[in-house]
Amino acid sequence: MSLKYAVLGVLDARSMTGYELSQFLDGSTGWLWAANHSQIYPLLGRMVEQGLVVGVDDARGEQRRTTYTLTDAGREDLLGWVAGIHPPGRDNDAFALQAVFLDMVPGSSAAQVLREYAHRQRAAADLARQHADQLAAGETPLIRERLQVRPTTEHEAITRLKATVFAGQAAVATARAEWAEAMLVALAEVGRLHMDA
Repeated sequence: MSLKYAVLGVLDARSMTGYELSQFLDGSTGWLWAANHSQIYPLLGRMVEQGLVVGVDDARGEQRRTTYTLTDAGREDLLGWVAGIHPPGRDNDAFALQAVFLDMVPGSSAAQVLREYAHRQRAAADLARQHADQLAAGETPLIRERLQVRPTTEHEAITRLKATVFAGQAAVATARAEWAEAMLVALAEVGRLHMDA
């Protein structure tokens, strides 16, 4: 369900092809919501049927591209969702599940998992902080486009709110790294790091 609103929110800034949307929502970009091609295209088809977006075909030689644009109905749906209260979703955290069973493997294996997780979370925190700084300065391509279509009086609120979201993502990633590092300390304190040395 949230993917629908991620797509509507991105299309509110500018029209995009399905390919551009899937590139933007690619998990490697560090954005908030990840999706792949196989999720994007069927969703766009359903959204066209629902009147939330309109697709305009552009044939260039043998290549055919469809550019999707948010409709008034799509924007109304998006604004209703954004203004609504939503219960927190159940977080199926693969790492938490793995971590709860780390007592089953040798301490050195558990430590390797924890160190790698902490390293990746610190890298994610750095990426989120950089993105927050770029948003605050109005320097990402999508924020520049969004600012072009929104009144100047709203620019500070737009950039600060979006930057604060990514600063929060950085804080979450930092807390996760610290959590893994605390588990490493716990392993050392109970002697699990030395049992299999």
